Amino acid sequence: MRKILGLLLFLGIAVASCKRDVKEGEQLAKQYCASCHMLPSPALLPQNVWKYSTLPYMGIMLGVSHEIDQLEKPLSDYAIMRPASQMIPDEDWEKIKEYYLTEAPKELAMPAYPALPEENELFAIEDLAVSKANATIPNFTAVRIDALKHQIVAGDQSNRVIWVLDATGKPKQQLENQDALTYIEPWKGQYLFTFIGTTTQANPDVNGSIKAYTSGEPNMLIKGLNRPIELKARDLDGDGQDELISSEFGFMQGGMSVWKKKGTNWTKKTLNPQTGATHVYVRDFNGDGRLDIVTLFAQGDERIMLYTNKGGLNFEETRLLRFPSIYGTSSFDMGDVDGDGDLDIVCTAGDNADFSTILKPYHGVYVYTNQGNMTFKQQAFYPQNGATKVMLADLDADGDQDIISIALFPDVANRPAEGLIYFENTGKAFNQRSIPVNHLGRWSVMDIADIEGDGDLDVVLGSHAVAKFPAGGFDPAWKTAKGILILRNKKR
Repeated sequence: MRKILGLLLFLGIAVASCKRDVKEGEQLAKQYCASCHMLPSPALLPQNVWKYSTLPYMGIMLGVSHEIDQLEKPLSDYAIMRPASQMIPDEDWEKIKEYYLTEAPKELAMPAYPALPEENELFAIEDLAVSKANATIPNFTAVRIDALKHQIVAGDQSNRVIWVLDATGKPKQQLENQDALTYIEPWKGQYLFTFIGTTTQANPDVNGSIKAYTSGEPNMLIKGLNRPIELKARDLDGDGQDELISSEFGFMQGGMSVWKKKGTNWTKKTLNPQTGATHVYVRDFNGDGRLDIVTLFAQGDERIMLYTNKGGLNFEETRLLRFPSIYGTSSFDMGDVDGDGDLDIVCTAGDNADFSTILKPYHGVYVYTNQGNMTFKQQAFYPQNGATKVMLADLDADGDQDIISIALFPDVANRPAEGLIYFENTGKAFNQRSIPVNHLGRWSVMDIADIEGDGDLDVVLGSHAVAKFPAGGFDPAWKTAKGILILRNKKR
């Protein structure tokens, strides 16, 4: 009897100790983790993902030596990101781990997928014959419709080609041996090409660049950028000359910056050095005659920020939205979705290429309506696994803003039609429909504009069929997919 009582006493002490460690771990997580980004709940990932992927990566970022020493590839490759010294005592780190591993679910509960009826009336689907001889499966990393020149520009990383296509989709120019193109900015009759580097894969190389292209070989404008995703040209100081706004995703360093031309050189002013800068929306939001900037940071501290132009290229920073650090926020757009005269935000969570490549119930399209004075409230959420890019446009020409969203990481096994979803604005909500194109590619990039000048809006898609999948498998049809689609609007 005394042995049994002793065992029960030991178990009681052990349970109490475990509960105490978990509670302390929660407080320590708030102390260490929430100091850098929005604190992720243990419920956001299953236990095995926390244990074998996310927590070891967190250990790197906190410089936990004994955690880093036991890493295996591919996580060990990221050990170069460790800080100069360990930022947390071993005992505290173990309590944080205990908190996440104890509180995390065994698996995530996925929502019931709403039906996706097909939309067959709005667009004519054109699969373009854009391929050079002996090409591999295309991997398009940038696409742009030039509505003024009635042509399409697209970059295929796998085959190192940039294509210029006419309004019918036929090739006009073919630029060989090009780096990975991530953005095309029409500017003064030419194009500014943003090259992330030799590859879009995460790496510490600082070899991104901006090149100007009219004909022949693109000319170097700015070099030595840290994995830039986008560059836009806008006159921010009102002097009649455009500044350049760069978004560098980076690896250990990145940021959103403004470049001012002085003589023949461009000088850089970094507005925020945070990694993960991906996209900016430029507009005069407060009516003072100066262009402001809204930008997405999609790494670590995932958030959408407003930079209010105070003149002289000085900006005041305000946070509009913030998301948990493992949401995988991937894109945003702005427009008046509820018809009340101000600008709302739609954004996607769906980046699923890093350390937790599983289906996540919080991946999809979020609609945030403007409550006045640039404050936003979530109005709706629409599930879409691996949502990658969302855009607003009046696609059905009825006077309101519709949504179209692509997913690079769809649930191929159970919901392949979610690779491209069209959301028709009904005034009170959005009706979701698929467009039957997902057997033709795995959509990574998209643009919307009037290609042929007939007064309606067309959509161009680029495919990236070679990345890893969180669920399902490779569609054999993608091996012969041409990689570029035009969804030609039939409303006019």
